Amino acid sequence: MTTSSRLPGFYNLSIDERLQTIGQQVDLTPADLLSLSSAGLDRSAADHMIENVIGLYSLPIGVATNFRINQRDVLIPMVIEEPSVVAGASLAA
Repeated sequence: MTTSSRLPGFYNLSIDERLQTIGQQVDLTPADLLSLSSAGLDRSAADHMIENVIGLYSLPIGVATNFRINQRDVLIPMVIEEPSVVAGASLAA
């Protein structure tokens, strides 16, 4: 299957439809899809990852489309709180 970073109308899809589309594009397992749909990290796991854990911080995960790097289409995951950054990066690409 040839993967393209061009996903016309991607922003018009529901969150579940976007997740399924990305899952098909990059061959994610059901477990991978679930981890993207949930918080994914609990305090106990976080405490084993770094020192002095006091809590967790959650941000939305988006995907910038339309990128071609070294003659290869890629989708760029972005974790960010600022509006329009993912859309701006996709448009610029």
